Amino acid sequence: MVGCKNEDEALNFEEFFIEEVSETDCDFEEENCAFISIHTPFAQDVGPRSRTINQNIEEHILGMVDYQEMKNLGSLEELAQRFIDDYEASAEEFPEYNIPWEASVEGRIVHNSPELISLEYKIGLFTGGAHGYTSVSFLNLNPETGEVFSNKDLFTTGFNSYAEKIFRKKNSIPEDGPINSTGFFFEEDTFQLPKNIGFLKNKIILRYNAYEVASYAEGGIQLEIPLEEVEEFIKIL
Repeated sequence: MVGCKNEDEALNFEEFFIEEVSETDCDFEEENCAFISIHTPFAQDVGPRSRTINQNIEEHILGMVDYQEMKNLGSLEELAQRFIDDYEASAEEFPEYNIPWEASVEGRIVHNSPELISLEYKIGLFTGGAHGYTSVSFLNLNPETGEVFSNKDLFTTGFNSYAEKIFRKKNSIPEDGPINSTGFFFEEDTFQLPKNIGFLKNKIILRYNAYEVASYAEGGIQLEIPLEEVEEFIKIL
C-alpha cells in the first residue's frame, strides 16, 4: 500500500527544453544560422493522466510552429530537427539568401488547481520575408484526465454575449452597430470568442492573435477580465 499513488493527487511539472542550432556554414557573427528553442512544462508523474497531458502539450506546440504546413511530426525533437534541416536545405539551394531563421517557444503554467491547468505559450517565428510572426496561445487541461478543455466545456452560453460587450466597449464599437463596423473582420460579422483563452489567478485573458480578427498591423488584441466578474459563466470553478 505504501507504493500506491492516488491519480487525483496534484501533478508535478518540470521544464522540458530543446535548443538546436544549424551546423552548415554557421557563423554567429554573420548571423547566418538557424536556431530553434522550445521550453515547456511537462508532467513528470507516471501514469495515463500525465502521458495524456504531455501528448496534448506536444500537439499544441506542433500546431503552433506550423511554418510550412508541416505534417506527420510525432515529437518536439522531430520538429526541431525538421526546422534545422529545412533551413540548411534552403541555404544550400539559395546560398545568396543569407538570412537566419529563428523559432522560439516559451511555455509556462499560469493556473494550476484541482479544476484546471492553464498553460500560456509565447511563440516567435521568422523564416524570411518582410517580418516574423509572434503569437500567444493558451492550453487548458482537465487535471483529472489530462484532456483539453474546449470553450464549450469551460463556459456557459451567456459568456459569449458578456465578452462581446467588453470587446465593443474596449474597441469603441457602437452597441447597436455591426461588430465589424470599425475595421474588424469577424466571420459573418458575428462576434466569436477567440481560440485562445487563458486563466490566471484573478483574471481571464481573451487573446486574438494577428490576422484572426484584424490586420497584422493591429497586432494581437487582448482582453483581460477580472475573474470575479465572470464566475457565473464558468462551468468548472
